[in-house]
Order: sequence, then structure tokens, then C-alpha cells
Amino acid sequence: MSARDTEILETLAPKSVAPANFTTANAYADVTGSKLDAEGKTRVVFTIYNAHAANGITWKVLASIDDSTYIEVEAEATLAAETAASWVASEVETSYRYFKIQAKSTVGNSHGTAQVRGYAKM
Repeated sequence: MSARDTEILETLAPKSVAPANFTTANAYADVTGSKLDAEGKTRVVFTIYNAHAANGITWKVLASIDDSTYIEVEAEATLAAETAASWVASEVETSYRYFKIQAKSTVGNSHGTAQVRGYAKM
């Protein structure tokens, strides 16, 4: 296989993230390991599940062109205990390269458990 063939296959290959469970705090924080480099991809999707049996979490999606300055592309939403939600990037949003999830406790000192999965593909 030529170097060019390898480059093409790497470009076409989907990318994914599946970070460890994340315990929320009272303020927004990046879900460790949720950053997804979607360079050249046309579809970006995140799912989030609150695995806590009683406490809610609040989450949002951020995007960046340069991995330095992030903007909110999905406003915060609340996720009740033991429920799931998903987010799919619009055509305009896929012009960003980097995406990540931030989460926090919905009620102070009542921490939840976020399980995040993300993927990007052509």
C-alpha cells in the first residue's frame, strides 16, 4: 500500500471518543477525554447518559476551530437521573474542527455521573 493510500484511508476513517465516567461538580468542566478532532468529517454526534440513580446533570456542547477559543454550539440542557440525550452537529457546525462536552451538577453538591460517547465520520 502506498503512502497516499494510507493517507486516504486515515482521512476517511471515523474517529470516536469514549471517555471514562465523569462525576460532575458545581461548575461547568470539560468531560475529561470528550474532545473530538473532527477534521474533514461531515457528521459529528455525541450521546450522553446520566448514570446516577438520583441526581440530574446539566450539559452543553462547545466547538472550536483552533482548539483554543471555544464557542457554545448547543445550549445547556438538563438530563435527569438515568436518562440519555444526543446531539448532532448541523452542516454549519461541522465547519468547526474540535468539539467537546462540558457538564455540571444541576443542583449544587448533588453530583451526577456523565457517560459520553462521540464520533465523527464522512
